[in-house]
Amino acid sequence: MTTRRSPVHIDTPLAPDTPEIPFDPAMKGPGRLRIEIEFNREEIALLKARPSRGSEPLGRFIKRAALEAADREARAKSGDIRAAD
Repeated sequence: MTTRRSPVHIDTPLAPDTPEIPFDPAMKGPGRLRIEIEFNREEIALLKARPSRGSEPLGRFIKRAALEAADREARAKSGDIRAAD
């Protein structure tokens, strides 16, 4: 016996008088983005040897560093070039 992998309503065509449900992208909540980054052995050793390691996991450190760099670039483009606190 075969099992259906997709819900039935996906394969059923809509009736011509079916009302369209309006969609406002502004009402959409926050999303997620997953990025895969490859590091070679030397880069990983450098990341693991960082002086600010403390208890911060490596993934969180990379995320924080990327967001700080993006924030600096955004401020530079907007003309608001102040030192980071």
